[in-house]
Amino acid sequence: MNALLFPGQGSQVVGMGSEFYKNFDLVKKIFKQADDKLNFSISKKSESKKESNKSVFESETFLDPGDIYLKKIQKEKQRQPNNYSKGSYLGDVRTNSKYVNIICRDFEYVDGDRVRILVNDSIVIDNLMLDSTFSGFKLPLITGFNKIDFTALNQGSTGPNTAELRVFDDKNQMISSNQWNLATGGTATFIVVK
Repeated sequence: MNALLFPGQGSQVVGMGSEFYKNFDLVKKIFKQADDKLNFSISKKSESKKESNKSVFESETFLDPGDIYLKKIQKEKQRQPNNYSKGSYLGDVRTNSKYVNIICRDFEYVDGDRVRILVNDSIVIDNLMLDSTFSGFKLPLITGFNKIDFTALNQGSTGPNTAELRVFDDKNQMISSNQWNLATGGTATFIVVK
């Protein structure tokens, strides 16, 4: 995360960065880069919030993390989260292993994504909360097709339901890796053929 700081002697006042913005091209360039990264204009916000004799803590919203988060939530609402993928094929792999270890994690913002995991249409994990660390299970393989379905139970707080999947054979060699972005109720399918 990058931050712009405008230090001063004594108390800072609202809008003090706007004077730098108006008078220096380099500062305009830096503000433009920040605007592009944040997907909204902090330079306009800084200019419009100038109020004399008030401290930053009394009225300044310049680079307020809460404001940035609210902007992100508003963008999510505009993206129509129910239009995310309802299904995703994660591929297939052939192996002679007796079992595979299947692990997954939330690969984007950890926001409460949950999945149900089925193997050959039977539930093996009813409600797995995806976290920043990998979790999963050991799957004994049957001869033939072993279909693993990951059904999104929700889209967390920011949508979509996102995860990174890794599959390891019985020698602990990674044999597959993939990701999904699912709408609630959507299913990502992976097949292991023995």
